Amino acid sequence: SLFSSKARKAHEAVATLDATATLRSASAWQLGQIATLGLGSELTALAYDPVQSLLAVGTVQGRLFVFGKPGVQLSWDLGYPSKIRHLAFRAGSGFLVAIDAKDTLYVYDLQRIENGRPHRDSSLSLRANVTCIETSAAHSFLLIGGKDGTVDAYDLDRGILAPHARIPNLWLEQEELLRRSGVPDAPSRRHIPVCTDVKTHPLNLNLVLIAYEGGVSLWNLATKQTERTWEFVIPPGAPGGGNDTEQTLFSERRPAVTCLAWRPDGLLFAAGHEDGTISFAASDDDNPVLIRTLERADVNKATEEDLFGWSAPGQGGQRQPARREPIFRLAWSGFPQETYLAKMAQSAMSGASTSTIPTSPSLNEEKTDLHGGTILTVLGGLRPADPIGVHLLELPPYVAPPAATGRTGNMPPALREALRASVTPTAHHLYPTAAPPEDFLLLPRSNPHYGGAYDPTAIVITSGRDESCPVLPSPHSALNVEAFTFPPASNRRPRPLHLPSGLSFSGGATCSSAIVTHVASSAYRQLHHHFDLHDEAAEALPLTGGRAFPRPRPTRRGPPPTSADQQSRLLLTAHVDLSVRFSDVSTSVLWGVKPDPEAEPFVQQDFPRPLPHLTVDVRSALRDPRSRNLAAAHLLRERPWELEIDQVSLAGETLELAITLSTGDILVYRFSYGEHPIDIESDRIEASVDLEHTVQDALDQMSLGPDQLPPASASAGSDRQRAPARNASHPGSESLLDPQDLHIDLTGAAVARPDLDGFRPVAAFKAALSEMASKRCLTLSDIGFLAASRGSTLLVVDLRGSDVLLLDVPGHASSIADGRGGKGKGKPDSSPITALQWTICSLGEDHDRSPRLLVTQESGLTRVFEMANVGGGWHVGGTPAHLAHESARGTVASFVLGKSGEELAATGHNLRLAEASYQSQAFDSLAGPSSLWIVVSRTTISCYFNVDGPKTAEYSDERQSFQRAAIVHQQGSAALVVQSRYCAVHIFSLPDLQEVNRLKFETTLHDSAGVFDFALDGDFVQYLDPFTIRLGTVRDFYRPDFPPRTDLFNPLKPVPVQTSALQSVGSVLGTWFGGRKVYTGAEIETILGGPNRPPPKQRQTPGAPAVLATTVRKQPAARQAAADSSGWGIPSQTEFVQGASEGARDIMARTNAALEQRGEYLQTIQDRLGSALDDAAQFARETKKTAQNEATKRSISTGFSSLWNRIP
Repeated sequence: SLFSSKARKAHEAVATLDATATLRSASAWQLGQIATLGLGSELTALAYDPVQSLLAVGTVQGRLFVFGKPGVQLSWDLGYPSKIRHLAFRAGSGFLVAIDAKDTLYVYDLQRIENGRPHRDSSLSLRANVTCIETSAAHSFLLIGGKDGTVDAYDLDRGILAPHARIPNLWLEQEELLRRSGVPDAPSRRHIPVCTDVKTHPLNLNLVLIAYEGGVSLWNLATKQTERTWEFVIPPGAPGGGNDTEQTLFSERRPAVTCLAWRPDGLLFAAGHEDGTISFAASDDDNPVLIRTLERADVNKATEEDLFGWSAPGQGGQRQPARREPIFRLAWSGFPQETYLAKMAQSAMSGASTSTIPTSPSLNEEKTDLHGGTILTVLGGLRPADPIGVHLLELPPYVAPPAATGRTGNMPPALREALRASVTPTAHHLYPTAAPPEDFLLLPRSNPHYGGAYDPTAIVITSGRDESCPVLPSPHSALNVEAFTFPPASNRRPRPLHLPSGLSFSGGATCSSAIVTHVASSAYRQLHHHFDLHDEAAEALPLTGGRAFPRPRPTRRGPPPTSADQQSRLLLTAHVDLSVRFSDVSTSVLWGVKPDPEAEPFVQQDFPRPLPHLTVDVRSALRDPRSRNLAAAHLLRERPWELEIDQVSLAGETLELAITLSTGDILVYRFSYGEHPIDIESDRIEASVDLEHTVQDALDQMSLGPDQLPPASASAGSDRQRAPARNASHPGSESLLDPQDLHIDLTGAAVARPDLDGFRPVAAFKAALSEMASKRCLTLSDIGFLAASRGSTLLVVDLRGSDVLLLDVPGHASSIADGRGGKGKGKPDSSPITALQWTICSLGEDHDRSPRLLVTQESGLTRVFEMANVGGGWHVGGTPAHLAHESARGTVASFVLGKSGEELAATGHNLRLAEASYQSQAFDSLAGPSSLWIVVSRTTISCYFNVDGPKTAEYSDERQSFQRAAIVHQQGSAALVVQSRYCAVHIFSLPDLQEVNRLKFETTLHDSAGVFDFALDGDFVQYLDPFTIRLGTVRDFYRPDFPPRTDLFNPLKPVPVQTSALQSVGSVLGTWFGGRKVYTGAEIETILGGPNRPPPKQRQTPGAPAVLATTVRKQPAARQAAADSSGWGIPSQTEFVQGASEGARDIMARTNAALEQRGEYLQTIQDRLGSALDDAAQFARETKKTAQNEATKRSISTGFSSLWNRIP
């Protein structure tokens, strides 16, 4: 028959084709994971080393990350999932300290990286729950505050606890004094004061400030005595933090201390309290200098308003608590005079305290010279109505009085007033956050002293979940991480900084979907236009530590890739804050650069490399007044947490971006170059002047009265008549919009940075139907066409003029989906559309190569729409061709290929050939097919001759569930890559569809493969959940390894010398405070280490061979001379014995320390047992006494009863 003849000729023509060629071997495919995006779990701890300029991050799953300059990143885990609660650097030494939720301490040496992770130098299971830690760059001891109120000193250099350096619970004695004094509500003897914070004096390392619940103690390490104790008492009637009711207002209160901060000169310290107040006290005076909240000073003094204002008429007669939150953290920053003056704007406000917190980020008042001023950064202390964020109090410099004398132990009034004036704010700044902040970290410029807060250049803030963002059903990080410049300017909002790529996937930046795509080389250069490393570093977090060097994978070898095989790739990620972000994932990013031919290449960019100038903010487009009729704009105003980005598509040549939202609305963006700021301002002024002149001219020419005014236009903002709708598939329908009414022009919409290159909104398209559909498709062509589907509804748009070419809704009057080419010939197919594909090819007997759209539905029906250029405009051709195949049921992807395996995509090159009336070859068995149509369904893969011809090949497996597919081009060959739900990637040859290889991959804690998206070279992104986003490849050959070889520690960076931050401390202070010995770091090490401190560990120098203890044999003279000249030889017998004796001494010292520690543990246990026995005996006595009293009562009651009964 004719059909069998065509099928036979088609099989014969296709049998001679082999597009796979060199990729047909199974060894040509290797599955590999390139990188994992994000942290993998919730962030829990932060630390910064200002000397090495490294940022460390800990997570809830026990994973540690260290970030340096772009390209420098290292991650490892503890060995088991345990939350990192505390993290700290010993600045300049390479030691990183981590304490997990099980109170196990780990010390990692960043100088020694072994097998991609730092060497664990020591570890210890601590005896008490850890509440706070502190390190110092001046000595090697870590101070550890515990829940039992004690403070231990851990020797980082020796890896042991200092046995004689423990600071006991100093507040137990103070509580006993309170009990003996008869203070109401004094803690019971069973109460154990908790150590809440530890801070070492910034200039005198011998003094340690320890915060407890009831107050603060100053401990002298040398004398092992308490030098001073502070209790911060709010007298009766004083408001304090405002959280008291009328029952507690007139009682004496002692708010618990939550945190501490020293001023850089060491004269004052600040203590945060649980009631939201901040106390300032001098280190040599018992009484606080000032107690305040963020908005009011002297909250420890009562006023008439405090006492009676709440009971006045109209106030309800009942005091309402302020519900102020505690002060969670404080940091007191000083600045070098020249840096501070350069950073801060010359504006200030008067020192008068205000009753409310300023609502603006900073105050715009003129201020005096800030020579020597400081900034106190405050986390917490806010009332519900206060602006959310991290607040900063700008404090003036301390000016010592000319003469101040007083009795010993009493602060002179003039000195007290000078200190009080130095903590009276001159300005109030705010780092606003979308949700209540949870923590912050200051990044000093280079100085690690003064509590790690001296001369900071940036601040990292973590905050809670943004209520305006949707909550994803899968596990994700709700914690927002933001960074800003520091200190803040007084005339503008804080400038945000870009975080390392690993920190950019949490909170509002939680990723909801990801795709990877190729872009043409010319388009790639456009995207990077005017965006160089200098601009990238200027807007990034100032991390400059470490070095990264590319390294190839040693076990991955194969055919060397060509330049065509390593095209530029972009990663597009959609986020819950309605943003689309771009990252460069090209292989060249990991290969790095070579400064000169002789030098070693180094990596200078993160992978993926963020391209923040390309970020698209959907919210800004929806806030444009022209978008107000979009369903998405309405939802953004009313219920923003319900709005999400559904799909993203990028045209890699024309650089057009389409975004579909959960409401069905579509936004279209186009890349354009940025404008110069001067040009932007000039255009704005010119537009304003032109508008004013136009309005004035119109008014001059018109002399109409109110009754002569023309009626308002029905279409606001449009001065031309709408063009008639083309291919309107629902005339007369009241439930649907006219196709042309779907379009909204967004050209010229405001963007955040018009001076930067980026994507600008050009159009929006309303959803034709308000109903929700589970299946949606979106595709963009490189010739200006957009196709989108929602359920069975199809929308086709010409982006050149933003004209709607087709709106097809099955079941309506003129739907071209009804039947098989006409109305009334069959029941309309309303099954959802599952695949859309743009191509330029011929079809059947029509040998003209025209732009066509292949629309495949769930039922297996495929409609082919032809785009025709008529009169200079594009139109959808007549009735589409209908193809019905059982094997196409449930199609997930389709491709149209040429004879050599190349995709016949809708590109500009192919369109120019088509417009030149290029005729495809006629069908015959000798010339072969003009195209091949590959259809991938859930269980079947089919190949059809010339799209609508007979089937030439098929692969079917009912056990599979195919989900994604792509045509991969490598080495001049092509193959079909298909991903199945059952954690496998199948490779098929073309066009015969023979399975070449099957690659299995792991999916931790997941029963499916997630969502895949393939690039043309075999790289893919795998989205399992917001915590698990992987970049991988099916061609893992000649690829650079990730992470690259990293050196985190630079031994050439010295630790800055500790100097006084403020030079205004005059001789008057020395007279009043008295002389006090200032201890150096070496002296503190001697004090804390004690006389029996073991010798330092013998740590191997990075890169040096290990010294082995072996049997010493006499070497030949020549060999001995060579060993001596090389510097690395077998140790002599004397050296060996000496090393052995040193090792023995080391072991003995450790044993003695362990025995002493064991003795302390036993003594503690004995004390606790004794206390328990005493309590038990007391309980027995009280029980016996109670029983006797009860017996006496019963006897008396019985006697009275008997006597009463005898009375007649």
